[in-house]
Amino acid sequence: MTKRASMSDVARAAGVSLTTASRALGGVGRVSPETRAKVIETAERLQFQPDMIARSFVTGRSFIVGVLAEAALGRFSMPLIVGATDYLGRENIAAVTLDAHGTPRMLNEYLKRLRSRRIDGILVVGDDPNRASLVLSEDFSVPVVFASSSATPETDYVVAPDNRGAGRTAAEHLITLGRRNIAHVTAAVHEPAVDARAAGFTEAMAAAGMKIAMGGPLYGSYLQRWGTDAAERIIAAGEPVDAIFAANDEIAMGLFATFHRHGIRVPDDIAIVGYDNRLAGVARPDDPLTTFDPELGTVGEKAAERLLSVIGGGGEPGVEYVAPRFVVGRSTVGPTLDPYDVM
Repeated sequence: MTKRASMSDVARAAGVSLTTASRALGGVGRVSPETRAKVIETAERLQFQPDMIARSFVTGRSFIVGVLAEAALGRFSMPLIVGATDYLGRENIAAVTLDAHGTPRMLNEYLKRLRSRRIDGILVVGDDPNRASLVLSEDFSVPVVFASSSATPETDYVVAPDNRGAGRTAAEHLITLGRRNIAHVTAAVHEPAVDARAAGFTEAMAAAGMKIAMGGPLYGSYLQRWGTDAAERIIAAGEPVDAIFAANDEIAMGLFATFHRHGIRVPDDIAIVGYDNRLAGVARPDDPLTTFDPELGTVGEKAAERLLSVIGGGGEPGVEYVAPRFVVGRSTVGPTLDPYDVM
């Protein structure tokens, strides 16, 4: 049986003292970046596995963080959690993941459990920033980072998709294609992501000297049936709308299906941009829908990385944005779509 490498073995092989090796691997004390990198490389080469109990005793940390999800099984929460826990695992940090199922009572209960485990910090994952921020404001003494959104982004540590940038890109793309009567069909007003996308879209339209069709953004919900209702409103208004930025792909599909029933061709007569990249992973010869992939796995990873930085005493509050990936598909630049392409 091969003998397990010890801290002394790592120190000897790296040519440093035992104290320096311990500090380098524990992330504490003054160690030069070059020495730290050399010790880490040596530890990996020797397949050194640190004694977490001893490490905790030396550093005063548990090397455990809580990942508190408002609804872990949601289509948007899961990629965030996977990205975060993958990163934490690579950093040898244990994650206690708890799902509050969207209820404040469970949030409170799980926060009590996390406190009892002496966690080093907490990562909040969810689309309702007000709920989690309200609970966390009650004497929570460890670092907190929000993945996706926060009720008070100026004073919180937040990592989020750049929704404002996506709104600008959507408008600029459609303007570049020569579209001149561009509408914005979005979800509930004053929802953070909705407001950010609308703001970016409005900025780009104003910069081009253009007004938003239909008198401004059309607010509704994230559901496909709202896309259907919005399309009927646009048709009934008789306004020559030739492009739409939809707040998500569900709305975009409702728009498309309704326009198709009325003989309005996409993208020939009206171009559509969505958001979410809902059709990602579906076996298709090309991308039917022009949309944005919010790169939620990357958001989760960056949020976990930022949490460890804050735990270590680094960084300032505020929002770190991750740029969504723009996916150009046939709904703006390709041949006419049919229902089988997107439904």
